[in-house]
Amino acid sequence: MGNNSIKIEGLLKMAKIKEAPVDLEKIAKVLGFKVIRYPFHDKLRGKITIVDGIKVIGVNKTHSAASQRYTIAHELGHYLNGHEHYEKSYEDNEHPYFDHNFQQEKEADLFAAELLMPKPYLETDLQKLGLDISILKEKYQVSEQALWIRLTSSGLAQKYQGK
Repeated sequence: MGNNSIKIEGLLKMAKIKEAPVDLEKIAKVLGFKVIRYPFHDKLRGKITIVDGIKVIGVNKTHSAASQRYTIAHELGHYLNGHEHYEKSYEDNEHPYFDHNFQQEKEADLFAAELLMPKPYLETDLQKLGLDISILKEKYQVSEQALWIRLTSSGLAQKYQGK
């Protein structure tokens, strides 16, 4: 079990969440964050701001619900991984390998995927539902792309293929 898994298990317990979809607003609240939806310019997905003890996650309200959920989880990943660039915005970057924050972005993305789709929840649902992508993406409220990445990177797609 990785470091993220332990953090996520604790978060889910603290927020009393037992199944998908993971209530990100509840988790943010438990951690002292207020989530605000704002019409940022299109490339800006979201940002985290902490000023004088006030914690805010701003999310681009013009993006899809699945994208907004991913952004909230991504920003929580920055916070819980101790990344120090709260003033930095989460933007789509065409050249991420040249970005000195690229490693932190990868960590936050991994955390987001694990928080939105905890492996124990996915395993339970895959046993019940099989590899039914349309039902799973609806239940977890994530994009099909995010779901496939999580299923393949966790080895679950291969395990449940053909069931």
